[in-house]
Amino acid sequence: MADPVQQPRALTNIEAAVLEALLAQDFPGVVELRAQANEVLAVTGCTCGCGTIDLLPQGANLPRSASPSPVPSEGRVRDAEDADQGGILLFLTDGLLASLEVYSYFDPMPLPSLDRVEWVLVPR
Repeated sequence: MADPVQQPRALTNIEAAVLEALLAQDFPGVVELRAQANEVLAVTGCTCGCGTIDLLPQGANLPRSASPSPVPSEGRVRDAEDADQGGILLFLTDGLLASLEVYSYFDPMPLPSLDRVEWVLVPR
């Protein structure tokens, strides 16, 4: 049986906090992305069990970002022993927020709490 069509929904508190943390870094094009993040909805982006979501910016005439995709701001996820477990990337499509991807080096990982994430800028 096919999955029912997902209805866009508001971001959860942790999804909103992760997106805000990614966009707290300064990089070219981030101002436009912050404006888009004010009115964004989400749908589940993956069925593997990870925390990846697809982002759906709302509104007409949204400012487009000139940032590369993925954006230079990313999260590196650590475990309790400070070992690298995976990361968080933010992808764009045509300058608009498109996907918040959670990847893992091991089993699929849900969106982690902010205290497990190191936020870095990566030249692209």
